[in-house]
Amino acid sequence: MDAVNHPRAGGPDLRVSVLLPTFDRADYLGEAIASVLAQTHAPHEVIVIDDGSTAETAGVCAAFGDAIRYLRNDENRGKSAAINRGLEAATGAFIWVMDDDDLAPPEALATLIAPMARAPHVGFTFGRLLKFSDTSDGRRLFTAGQEPPADLRPLFVRLMEDCFITGQPCVLYRRGCLDDIGRIDETVLASVDYNILLQIARRHEAVDVGKVVLWQRQHLGARGPARLRYDFQAREGLWKAFDQRLLAALLPGVAPRELVGRKSGRKLSADEQRRALFQRAVIAGRKDLWEMAVESLSAAMAGFEARELADGDRFILQRMLGSRYGVDALLGDRAVQRRLKDACGPDPLGAQLRLEIASHLPFWIGTALRQGRFERAWLGAVALHEIAGGRGCLRLVCRIVAKRLRLGKRLAAAMDLAPILHRHKPAAVVDA
Repeated sequence: MDAVNHPRAGGPDLRVSVLLPTFDRADYLGEAIASVLAQTHAPHEVIVIDDGSTAETAGVCAAFGDAIRYLRNDENRGKSAAINRGLEAATGAFIWVMDDDDLAPPEALATLIAPMARAPHVGFTFGRLLKFSDTSDGRRLFTAGQEPPADLRPLFVRLMEDCFITGQPCVLYRRGCLDDIGRIDETVLASVDYNILLQIARRHEAVDVGKVVLWQRQHLGARGPARLRYDFQAREGLWKAFDQRLLAALLPGVAPRELVGRKSGRKLSADEQRRALFQRAVIAGRKDLWEMAVESLSAAMAGFEARELADGDRFILQRMLGSRYGVDALLGDRAVQRRLKDACGPDPLGAQLRLEIASHLPFWIGTALRQGRFERAWLGAVALHEIAGGRGCLRLVCRIVAKRLRLGKRLAAAMDLAPILHRHKPAAVVDA
């Protein structure tokens, strides 16, 4: 271990305790452990918590000898309980929770810890992942994930909308952050990583390292604790149910200042208070909490005297139907669609609001058509008309066409074809 990693050498305490909960994953566990031990920033300790496995987990761990510490629960209690037990045993200043079926690139830990070594006020760091699958001939096929779009809103708000930091090993926490939230709720059997991340992001500052720090294995094996075992196909339904539960408990207590990024100080302006309500409505809608979404929209529109939505409001509202969780329920419920429309109001300002909310529906309609899911496409078209109205639908179509034409002009210019494109388009479109 080099001097910078050793607290007695006069530098910062950069000791990392790696917690590795596992349950019946003996076939993948050895590779996961080996990838942690191969880190260029050597972990202070690797603690494997065997959560009542019936497989050969103990034998896999024994092969690593003193390089790891092995703890075993006599009965399966779930990942939250396993992490709690690991935290009781951990002695490092940082906590890295590794998954038992994934791999860590050699530089992952060094990449994650570097910003916190320089900035003591940073509570946690996070990075990206690459998905991979094993081939029959022993190779690994990697798939690049999508980069999160540029977004200047608070990280806590963005995470409530969507857990875009996927994979617990993508995050490195200071130990104090976990101490602040106390014992992890052991009744949360799925979305465990999301539960921890939300609580810590609400309290502490983070840094995005912008690099890949996890290779996430894609496989069809069973997931979850013994009392909630589920397969690959069922995972989204379980995640949705537990994500919804987490936000139903959390969101009502989130203060308006947190939703607009005001830590403290002056009273929020009327515009900020309204934007906070818009943001609450969007988060609720994306988690299929439509009752809360409609109530928040109605409150936002009460006494709204401006004639135009601000750009920041438009940006937020356009995200309401961007999640498969919320839109799946909306498409099948005309009553919710009508309530959403009524909450916006019938006046021109309400029409603007409904247009922005409905702006993501053409994406879902197009996706359904490409997949041959024609009934879903029809439901999307019905919802689009219900929320946006006939004029709103026409405006959205014009907006999409104009956007694609502008993109076409940029591509043509890059290929030196702009003059040809200009000759063959109506002047009104070219000038738009």
